[in-house]
Amino acid sequence: MIDTHLHVWDTGAVRIPWLAGAGLPARAPIPDGQDRRYVLVEADAPDPAEEAAWLISLAERDLRVHGVVASVALELPQAERALASLAEVPQVVGVRRLLQDRELFDSAALVEGLKRLADWGLPFDACVRDRELPRLLALLEQVPELTVVLDHMGKPNPRDGVAREAWQCNLARLAELDRVHCKLSGLPAECRDADELERHAPDIVDVALETFGAERCLLGSDSPISQDPKDWCERVLARVPAEKRQAVAEDNALNIYHRRDAR
Repeated sequence: MIDTHLHVWDTGAVRIPWLAGAGLPARAPIPDGQDRRYVLVEADAPDPAEEAAWLISLAERDLRVHGVVASVALELPQAERALASLAEVPQVVGVRRLLQDRELFDSAALVEGLKRLADWGLPFDACVRDRELPRLLALLEQVPELTVVLDHMGKPNPRDGVAREAWQCNLARLAELDRVHCKLSGLPAECRDADELERHAPDIVDVALETFGAERCLLGSDSPISQDPKDWCERVLARVPAEKRQAVAEDNALNIYHRRDAR
């Protein structure tokens, strides 16, 4: 199994100020005792290059790490230099630029940055809130050559029925772009407690699976930001038909987040 969305950090090595305000620990290591590999995803450090270097060093030392999704401010002029540097690193398997709650969707510079990312052959992790899915769709339609992984199923609201209907419709529109894939992750962080997660997880995961198809879905725990009293990855796999579990558990991750030789 490949958990394609694990956050790790050590604020003694890399400063990430928002963690303390969110009640998260100062250090989050790779979990022990699980027979799986991981894709380490950036955690919005103020210095993306510093965080990327730390994650890459961890990937070089720990065989459990399949790869790293690093942060790049794709709308800035220095993005090309950052991408060229990251593309030389075999452990880097993708790039993320957080879009949620940020006025970047209409940025022409971001579109150009996404095109440069596509030229380097690296997939883009898109992290948005459910209400932002139409703006994400409009953005991605301008870069049809880009491989995209939608983080956290687009962050559906488990409590608002109207918002859930809109999310389902917008998810279907996004799935019409055949280079977009869906990460089955992040729902525990959107739920108020374990009971709410238990009630809503089956329907939400089923909608995402049906919309994208198992051949375009990946597993991600989003740990430790998302905390499931059960094992989230096993919870998701239980919703997948037995004959398609290998694809969701591992094969799709290997195809999308493939390690590349240094250029």
